[in-house]
Amino acid sequence: MGLLTTELRKVQLVVFDRLMRSSKNPDQARLLAAASKQIPKDRRVVIVDSDLAYGNARALAVDLSELLGDDELLFLAHDQKGLAWAKSHDIPTAVFSTKSQAGAAKLWDQLIRAKVSVYDSHNWWRSSDQLLQRSLLEGSYKIQLWHGATGPVGKVFGLERLNAAKTFWHFTAVATSSVDFDELVNEPSQARYRSTRSMPAQKSIYDIEYRLAQVLKSGLPIKNEQIRILVAPTYSESSAGEEVLVNWISEVGKIAKQNNWKIDIALHPGAKPRVAKLIKRKTRNASLVTGMETSRLHNYSAVVTDFSGIAHDCLLLNIPIVSVWLDLAHYQELCPVLTDEDQVAASYVVRSLSELGEQISQAVNADPHTSVRKTYASSVFSQLGAEPGVNTKTAVLAALDFES
Repeated sequence: MGLLTTELRKVQLVVFDRLMRSSKNPDQARLLAAASKQIPKDRRVVIVDSDLAYGNARALAVDLSELLGDDELLFLAHDQKGLAWAKSHDIPTAVFSTKSQAGAAKLWDQLIRAKVSVYDSHNWWRSSDQLLQRSLLEGSYKIQLWHGATGPVGKVFGLERLNAAKTFWHFTAVATSSVDFDELVNEPSQARYRSTRSMPAQKSIYDIEYRLAQVLKSGLPIKNEQIRILVAPTYSESSAGEEVLVNWISEVGKIAKQNNWKIDIALHPGAKPRVAKLIKRKTRNASLVTGMETSRLHNYSAVVTDFSGIAHDCLLLNIPIVSVWLDLAHYQELCPVLTDEDQVAASYVVRSLSELGEQISQAVNADPHTSVRKTYASSVFSQLGAEPGVNTKTAVLAALDFES
């Protein structure tokens, strides 16, 4: 991409940023944000749930509900499913609305007076409702749990996407706009990059994804004798990528059938319906599951993915991971990536379709990478300076207790 084109793209990003902030409400969002910074705060943490169900926000909400009173914690659900989940755990909850309805005024007051807000997603400003919601929380101390996909091959959500397709303006705008956070959860090895170029933040909290903390604490369950494989790919960035995805998942289905293995397929929440239909048709012996809670990963003998962050979860949980790189060259043209050699060494990497069967068999049978995975996980945990999850929870509570 030439210099002139790059500069033009930067202008486009700024325009998009301002458009998203001003669409349908050019003054309201700005005024609410200004008011939020001036209004005295109540002792309250608002946890903003993710529309993609990453799991960090919910795991943290459960732990904080044991420490905070009903007036000190609010789980801001993304939809009715999230609302039902919070209610089932007896956590104070609500769904944000800009309509005049019962409880709406009280909720707005709770948000604008909240002392701390915790996010778990990059999608906090994609609609006018989300913009207003974010504006009401602007004066709070903002902590971001989600730091971008990581793994053997991790996506780049940041400035490098200036060199990608126009459709990725949103992710680049995240890194170039005035929207940032006070603290961002990061593993030490990627802290500086992630907090300065991926998800802007003033400080880093050295920790892993919070959803892993309780699973690690509970220990490892006994493996089932029946081999069961989870296929969990990331979102395909193009039609060509979708074709490659369908083909290799279809091949995994054949391999599983030949070996009498069970197979579940958990597609990315943003996967197109046609992709799900094609996969279902080509892998009739497979079960398509909706969502995948971290606590369920130990039910599997191995997990097969391409560039999803679930690979990193599995390495930390000592679950064999098969990393499929068939579309990597094309994928990198659309979505810049970070390659972590330590994670690559602990994974069963597939660079051609002919290697797929052998690598999956290695993972579920001999599993020679067991010790490498354990070494990798130990190196990550040793850099945190505390048990997994402790630094994140401590940071939230410290912000709540801080007297300015």
